[in-house]
Amino acid sequence: MDNHAYHIFSIPVPVSEEHVDKYRELRLLALTTNPEAFGSKYEDNVDKTRAQWRAMIDTPERFTAVARVLSTGEWAGMASILTPEMAGQHTGDTGPNPHLLVGMWVRPAHRRKGLGKRLIGAGIEWVRTRTEGMPDKKRQVTLEVHRHNESAKALYDGLGFVVTDGECEDSNRIPMFVVAK
Repeated sequence: MDNHAYHIFSIPVPVSEEHVDKYRELRLLALTTNPEAFGSKYEDNVDKTRAQWRAMIDTPERFTAVARVLSTGEWAGMASILTPEMAGQHTGDTGPNPHLLVGMWVRPAHRRKGLGKRLIGAGIEWVRTRTEGMPDKKRQVTLEVHRHNESAKALYDGLGFVVTDGECEDSNRIPMFVVAK
């Protein structure tokens, strides 16, 4: 039986010092627990300054949803969506970009409780709201998933993401997308 109740919220901009600290803590834990799930490495992040961590999340070009355990305040998981402009900077792609889902992770003790679905759903709703009335191409959310991560692929599939043509820089990953309608 699940004894935890969760609150899903977005990190506000401007971001508080507490949010910077908790984001850093959870991100570093994610990078050490499931390094294969991320495009960046713990070693490249652990020595970042507070200003660098703040710059990552203190922007209206990034939406970060967090699942907080109501009884303890612990952050159980998070997922971010980058705007097309920020996604282009993130990937180095100079062409038109869709929104990009990054940093999706839930602590192992809180998995299989619907948090991934709720976190990604909050991000898709943010894209839906900010792109209302725009063509589908502008409403796309893409992601890369490790090709052997069956539970993540099932989660994304259940949210309407489909595998798309194209390749990822890392051959162990596959691209997926959904249109935020």
